[in-house]
This record gives sequence, structure tokens and C-alpha cells, in this order.
Amino acid sequence: MAVYTVHIPPAARGESPLPERVVFLRDGFSTPAFLFGPLWLLWRRAFLPAVLWSVLLAVVFGGGAAFGLNAEAASVLQLALGLLLGLEGPRLVAWSLERKGYTESAVMVADSIDEAEDVFFANWRPSGVVMTTVPTTAGGATTMRPVIGGLFEEPRA
Repeated sequence: MAVYTVHIPPAARGESPLPERVVFLRDGFSTPAFLFGPLWLLWRRAFLPAVLWSVLLAVVFGGGAAFGLNAEAASVLQLALGLLLGLEGPRLVAWSLERKGYTESAVMVADSIDEAEDVFFANWRPSGVVMTTVPTTAGGATTMRPVIGGLFEEPRA
């Protein structure tokens, strides 16, 4: 089972976000991020983290060469930085999406991304507002009022 975070794009007031723009990110170690580094970040459209990661690599390797770091130590350092990006790459992509106005709205546990999408969209309410009948007066009369729900929606009196 994998864990996916769901990121909802910003939408104009009164409109629901387009389902095609909803992003599902698999949480956990990313092998492509470990192997390809900043190129993976560029592919995921995390441009600022890609630039910052490239600058970090240049500073580390440039500083290592300036201070006479041997080849074995440089290889270990490169492996450690690759592992760090493999572990934290999805969070960097999520941070980049947050900077673009996306909001993390759900966490899904599923066997595949297809299953996570199916379950999410089957229960998704784009506006985030659920109209429900809640008794609000002492005489037992009911009125319709919006109840804002999060991951676990329930009427509140």
C-alpha cells in the first residue's frame, strides 16, 4: 500500500477547480529523484527547488574541489545528497505546488495511483461545502445551512 497526498489547484471564486489539474503525489522514497536529481525536479515542474538543488550540488562539489576533497569522499557525498533528494523530493514538489496556490486536501492510502484517484473522485465535493439539514431552532424547525467539512465530514449543530 502506498500513501498519496492530494493537492487541489486554486480556482476562481464561485468556480470549482478542474479535476484534470488535481495532483496526486506518492509519499515515500522516489527512485527517479535519487537517480536523476535536479532533472527529476524539473520534470515534476518544481523549478525553484531544481535550481536551488543544482546550486547546492555546485557549491558542495566546487567547495570540495577547492579544499582538495578526494574522489571517495565526493562519491559518498553525492550518494548522501541523492538519498536526501530521494527521501524528500516529493515534499519539495509539494512545497512547489503550495507556492503556486495548490492546497493539500487529502491523504489517500491505496495500492496504486489509479485506485487512489478512483476513491478520491468518488467522494470529492469540489466546493468543499455540503448542504445539510440541521435543527437550529428550539421549536424543531429545520433550516438549510452550509457545513464545511474536512477529511471527515459530519453535520455540526
